[in-house]
Amino acid sequence: MKYNTLLAILAISVLTIACSEERTTKSGVKVKIVEKGESTPLKDSTILQLNMKYVNSNGNDMWNSKEVGGPVAIQYLKSVWSTRGTMYEAFEVMNVGDSAIFEIDAKDLYEKSFNSGVPDSLDSASNITFYAKIIAMMTTEEFQEYQKAEYEKAQEEARIKREEEQAERLEAAAETIRKDGEAIDQYLADNGITAQTTESGLRYVITQPGQGENAASGNRVSVHYNGTLLDGTKFDSSYDRGQPFGFVLGQGRVILGWDEGIALLNKGAKATLYIPSSLAYGERDTERIPANSILKFDVELVDFQ
Repeated sequence: MKYNTLLAILAISVLTIACSEERTTKSGVKVKIVEKGESTPLKDSTILQLNMKYVNSNGNDMWNSKEVGGPVAIQYLKSVWSTRGTMYEAFEVMNVGDSAIFEIDAKDLYEKSFNSGVPDSLDSASNITFYAKIIAMMTTEEFQEYQKAEYEKAQEEARIKREEEQAERLEAAAETIRKDGEAIDQYLADNGITAQTTESGLRYVITQPGQGENAASGNRVSVHYNGTLLDGTKFDSSYDRGQPFGFVLGQGRVILGWDEGIALLNKGAKATLYIPSSLAYGERDTERIPANSILKFDVELVDFQ
């Protein structure tokens, strides 16, 4: 339920709109009714929903139900309220739908209503001004149904938000793939290279055929490689270390472009892989590879088993 915008302007409205009614509690607190509701009196043991805020003598907010997701739910128990101080007295003279302003003593509020001492930052003799509206009154069963409906509403809104965010991510990813593909194709055209393109956007060129069947998911492969950015900047090389790199293919232990690209090769085959950033490190910025980088790998499938 949306926060009633009346409370946001109540302090100003009271200066320009004459109160339609003033009610007095048993201890003499004046409750100014600035907007009358349904004239439905409160019923014992019901759940009230209030939009409410209270401010100190300097007009500074001390608490606001809007800031905690309001409205706030309070159970009206007549026998309990009769001993809980002037704040509850003021609520008791309001009807469902009423908007009201009232002032109460800080000492009374904290010691009787809040069951605590007055904070050191607050003068115990000062008055606290309340702005409140009773927006609904429900039985316990009705309130439980309301809570259930609100929970389901929140879940549905969260689901829609997740789907929208996922759609945005997919759209952004598709745009990145398109731009990376254009950049790779331009590079290939500029260098007179003819490459094959997979459905994912990986471009590859088999530079030396191998023998036998291609490596498959689950095989442990041994691969030599040189890795560069598209501008030729080298960031890694197994040849420099004199030791091929081993990993289990298709298990997500390397970038997607490698899992896909190495599976295109058989034993002894060499190839150049042109990997879009979405199949590489994406937005991650590694020590040697800037975020959103297209990668070029010259690879050799030494062996697999």
